Amino acid sequence: MPQKILVVDDDEDLVYIVKLALEASGFEVITAADGEQALRLIKTNVPDLMIVDLTMPVMNGWHFSLKVRTDARYKTTPIIILSGLLEREAQPEEYETCTTYMPKPFDIFKLIEKIKELLKKP
Repeated sequence: MPQKILVVDDDEDLVYIVKLALEASGFEVITAADGEQALRLIKTNVPDLMIVDLTMPVMNGWHFSLKVRTDARYKTTPIIILSGLLEREAQPEEYETCTTYMPKPFDIFKLIEKIKELLKKP
């Protein structure tokens, strides 16, 4: 059974590209356009890893990540923040919610490499 990755971003083109690349690498991918939709989705679809944008409508990536970490099921689930925002714009406590940060624009091959590393997949 393939490992499941949740991609949360309001940029439909980016989600499409990331989803195609991850599926080609053997992952199952579920997607959400904002944090609120993602929270509803993970109630029934438990991901092995989450890729989250910061700037989204309804609920941003930081707020989503904070809420996710309050759920015992997701205390150790890797969260990759994928954003065009500069790291220094975030508050220190916000970094505690994510496993790693990748700035946009990003190299899709480096993203897949990081995912495999976090999920211990060859």
